[in-house]
Amino acid sequence: MSPTQPIDATGELRSARFGRFHLVLVVAVLLALLFDGYDTLNPSYVIHYTAGPWHLSHSETGFLVSSGLIGFLVGALVHGPIADRAGRRPVLLTALAGAGLFSLLTAVAANGFTSFVLLRFCTGLFLGVIMPLGTAYINEFAPARSANRVVAAALAGYCLGGVLASLVGIYVTPKAGWHALYWIGAAPLLLAVLLRPLLPESVQFQVLRGRHADVARTLAKIRPDRNYQGAEFLQPRERASAREMLGTVVGRRFRPTSIALWVCAFMILFCIYGLSGWLPSVMEHRGNTFAASFWFLAILQLAGIVGGIAVAVVCDKLRADLAKGLVALMVIATPAVVLVGVSGGPVAPLVATGFAGFGIIGGQSALDTLSAQTYPAHLRSTGTGMMFGVGRVGGILGPYLIGWLLDWTDGATGVVFVALVVATAVAAVTAAALVAFRRRLSSTVDTPVVSVPAKGR
Repeated sequence: MSPTQPIDATGELRSARFGRFHLVLVVAVLLALLFDGYDTLNPSYVIHYTAGPWHLSHSETGFLVSSGLIGFLVGALVHGPIADRAGRRPVLLTALAGAGLFSLLTAVAANGFTSFVLLRFCTGLFLGVIMPLGTAYINEFAPARSANRVVAAALAGYCLGGVLASLVGIYVTPKAGWHALYWIGAAPLLLAVLLRPLLPESVQFQVLRGRHADVARTLAKIRPDRNYQGAEFLQPRERASAREMLGTVVGRRFRPTSIALWVCAFMILFCIYGLSGWLPSVMEHRGNTFAASFWFLAILQLAGIVGGIAVAVVCDKLRADLAKGLVALMVIATPAVVLVGVSGGPVAPLVATGFAGFGIIGGQSALDTLSAQTYPAHLRSTGTGMMFGVGRVGGILGPYLIGWLLDWTDGATGVVFVALVVATAVAAVTAAALVAFRRRLSSTVDTPVVSVPAKGR
């Protein structure tokens, strides 16, 4: 390969074959996202043990879940410009370490409603970074021919974390108490140390800073059949200010797509956190045992893994827009939520919950990938962070609003499913609009617009 001719680093990444390098990254991001999913469900078990002793109303109980999501919202919104300017690798590792530290402090120092809520907020500040940044990170390195499958496999970590929370909640907390959830939740401290030598910095981030030698070393690991020694790489564009990056995401070109992504994220996370916070309590109220009630959450998450990967595989095979897959998932989710609410017996509600998880949590996986694929590399963290930030508002309102509705209706559990059906239906309609909006966008958002070598910093 000629060292005098500038190379398109993005093209090199996209045209690569899936190999050992990608497998390591998928596993690394999967493990990081596992703790985001783990954190999604573990407050549900805290509710079971603390609502009575702490004398909480339904709305206060919902706020035990929502408090961490407020931190998620702040973290998701503010990290994007920081990661796009300081680097994705250090921000992701810092987020893991911070989440682990505050989970440890929760296990040690949370002894009442106020202390728990404050520590959950601080934990959420760091956990809110992991999903959007991990999504942007794995999307950058994913080969084009298998991009949806690669990303879906990494995002499965979120659902596996939910399953882990269910297993710990069902089998560990009855003996060790709810604090055990947060002793285990401190594991990201160790994970940050283990991943430090394994995670490379974003190639596109390095290109923008003229770090040609670093880019060449990373690409050589991905494509050992090519010689990048002495190569220089095309700079997609000059580095943008945080204000410019935010302005582009909401500007005329991206605005309709951004809004559609935000609405879908709001509705989907409303459903995920609303179900995660209240489904076990509803099922226990219907006469299920403690363990059986919380197995509904495990089924929800396991089905979500299947939904996310299945749609990714189909869309890759058919070379179809993943937004069409998102429409299908939300169409499946809407009647499934209805059936969870109205079906009886030991089997029918579990089956319906599986289809609901297939659609709703599988839909989140598809939406995460869509967000990262929508925006150009230089503002990908900003774009995904804004979507997750708006989505977290839905996550905050899900458990809290459902708790308020339960207070208002004197515990009528049917209101839970009415709220969730409205949310999935709105998400389905918005996803259909997203298909049209994405079609209007240029398909070359990652193509360099300035064909000159990147200058040294």
